[in-house]
Amino acid sequence: MDEAMLKDLNSLIQPDIDAIYCYDEAIKHIDDRDIATTMEGYRGDHQQHVDALSSIVSRNGGTPPERSPDMKGRLLQGMTALRSVTGTEGALKAMEMNEKKTNEEYDKAQLWDVPSDVHAVLEKNLDDERRHLAYVQSQLHVLV
Repeated sequence: MDEAMLKDLNSLIQPDIDAIYCYDEAIKHIDDRDIATTMEGYRGDHQQHVDALSSIVSRNGGTPPERSPDMKGRLLQGMTALRSVTGTEGALKAMEMNEKKTNEEYDKAQLWDVPSDVHAVLEKNLDDERRHLAYVQSQLHVLV
């Protein structure tokens, strides 16, 4: 795997890292236990994405990003915290915005020319992202 592809994979890992921190902020303000539990599971999915992609990068001689939010991630985390203080609906609206962005990144990654095992990971992660977004939107529909 060449340097450009390792860089692309790292650029995909970072939104998942950022999402973990955003989920932490959102979950603090969700008062519906079922929604909070589901969101905790989605946070775990993002952690699995980071683990799987970081492993691929490492196996191919690259260095995965630090497991902390970057500048953009800190901004998203702050925005998530602000929107979440209004409760469950605000937290879900913040996570809808975040999940839309992550879905866009994984949609773009489907076009990458990568080995089939890597493509399978990207596809699985995109399926998770689509499921996350669909759930968040369905809960917002119920709340609004």
